[in-house]
Amino acid sequence: MTDEFLKKLTVLYVEDEPQIMELVTRFLKRRVAVVYGAYNGKEGLDIYISNKSEIDLVITDIQMPIMDGMTMIEEILKQDDAQPIIITTAYKDEAHTSDRVCRNIFKPINLDHLSESILFCMGARRDDS
Repeated sequence: MTDEFLKKLTVLYVEDEPQIMELVTRFLKRRVAVVYGAYNGKEGLDIYISNKSEIDLVITDIQMPIMDGMTMIEEILKQDDAQPIIITTAYKDEAHTSDRVCRNIFKPINLDHLSESILFCMGARRDDS
């Protein structure tokens, strides 16, 4: 049931660190239908705007070049204030976390916790529809 549910999801993953991007993208591609990848908030926002009707979940880092994750999150929430978002960050402070998102995950990313968080966030969204 959970595998079938995950296989229908489209995820936007935004991360500027190439090794983390590769690891998590590989993990996501084995579990969800589509993964859009971006290396900074501006690229992530552009992908989101172009594909927002398809994107079920956004997973983003905060500390990134060009546009940081918080700015991108604010812009995404202007488009859809119910968009499920998971923050991944190495910093455990208010500047790098948000109570406006579904989950805040601290690095190093535990992939089991990420998977559980995806189900939690999408379950909350699916119950509303």
